[in-house]
Amino acid sequence: MIFNRSKTIFPRHPKAMGYQRKTKAGSRPLGFQRILWAVFLSWILFWFCGCQKPLPELDPNRFAPSAPGKYYKSETKPKTTPPLPLEKNTTLDAANLNPPAKKMTLADLVDVALRINPSTQSSWEQARAAAADWAGSRGDYYPTISGDASGYGMGGDSSSGYYGTVGLSLSYLLLDFGGRAATVESARQALMAANWNHNQGIQDILRNVPQAYYTYLGNRAQVRASESDLEEALTSLKSTEQRKKAGVSTIADVLQARARVDQVRLDLVSNRGAVKISRGNLATAVGWPANADFDVAEGPETLPLNDMAKNTKTLISLALRDRSDLASARATVQQSQAALRKAESDLWPKLVATGNVGWSGIDGSISDSDYFESGGNISNSGVSYYGGLSLQIPIFEGFSLRNNVRAAEARLKASRADLRQKEESVISDVWSAFYNMQTAAQQVDSSETLLISSKESFRVSLARYRAGVAEIVELLNAQSTLTSARAQRVQARTDLFISYAELLHAIGAELPADGLNKMSMSQTHREVSANGR
Repeated sequence: MIFNRSKTIFPRHPKAMGYQRKTKAGSRPLGFQRILWAVFLSWILFWFCGCQKPLPELDPNRFAPSAPGKYYKSETKPKTTPPLPLEKNTTLDAANLNPPAKKMTLADLVDVALRINPSTQSSWEQARAAAADWAGSRGDYYPTISGDASGYGMGGDSSSGYYGTVGLSLSYLLLDFGGRAATVESARQALMAANWNHNQGIQDILRNVPQAYYTYLGNRAQVRASESDLEEALTSLKSTEQRKKAGVSTIADVLQARARVDQVRLDLVSNRGAVKISRGNLATAVGWPANADFDVAEGPETLPLNDMAKNTKTLISLALRDRSDLASARATVQQSQAALRKAESDLWPKLVATGNVGWSGIDGSISDSDYFESGGNISNSGVSYYGGLSLQIPIFEGFSLRNNVRAAEARLKASRADLRQKEESVISDVWSAFYNMQTAAQQVDSSETLLISSKESFRVSLARYRAGVAEIVELLNAQSTLTSARAQRVQARTDLFISYAELLHAIGAELPADGLNKMSMSQTHREVSANGR
């Protein structure tokens, strides 16, 4: 359906219309024929060379692994590309990247991490890019309008003047059997996936920073415990030296006590090194360099664990509902479904409305004995326009449309498999985190009891040794038991805080404020034991 109207009859002068003269024999120039032959021979050569290798258009599955349990073997040597240069982060100033000169609580560290951590910066920008892509995909709902303008000047012995055109073109997609809507929906689901990935990045920070924080505090507590062990070991060594001077002990007792002191000093050095390492890990988790200079305040003595005292079935249900990475996987499946609908719609015709309006003008003089008996002047201008409907029917696209459908179907199946794997991973995370926390809560109570009895045992053994009714072996064993009890208590408390942060992350919950619904360790142990199933 085409309508056309023009107010101007353009001159039929060959030069104005872009024609060339024919030769005297009435045939095309010899150079033009040579060009046609060169293009034809090049196409034949390209097709012949391409047929020497398998064509992906005919069998794309040949270029993928043949089965789920088999390796992919490349038929060509992969190309190596040079690494890209690193770029400086220009979105943050130096003030935000430097730790403040104060003791920072866990809330302070998390707040800084949410502002400067590069992982959330990246996921935020990716979400913004996905939002722009979604907005861009909706451009197909609007008509496309383009303009062009051109002008030509000519001059010489036989002709002079100008020729110019100005025009506007319009194209509007009316019907494509759901392809446009599928494209927009795919972009929208990609945006949802990017948003959920950003939320998951925040959840990861709310897990990583507290775990690094409690690990650092736990290592500092281990150092204090080792220092107490060293004081007690030096006390035992002093007692053995006094007994040797009194003639009631041998040099063997002194050497055993001195060896014990050296062992405790070795443990103290190791624990101090662990403090340095965990401090660097905490800085990295926040978003600072590992050598950043900062100090932290001590954490709370108790944890708000009453909301966690639930059975695993309830916690798993919360995780399947609230986990951001699981929501992102669901959005990816919906995105793949929309991409499949788009690929299938490309197999169908498209109805497009087109239109054009333009102005052209010519003004010049020509004197050429080949076309005119005498010279003449040409001056004309006018407006022309047309509009119509175009039905675009795909007949042959080099097998690309059918292979696009195959690829979309495979991606949809892959996204569904990824979703099922993610659901199983979420259930496993909640299950492991809950029972790790339950075990840690029980170990805290047990370590408290062990520490009390070990202190009393060491006190009695030291008194017996000083009184001469106990051997050095009894004293050193009691001291070793006390050292182990201190270390186990510190580790049990550290494990409880870490497993608590891990359980919050596993169910997709945020870290509550310090001091909210605090419970003692014994209460935690009783409630978790009573409700765990």
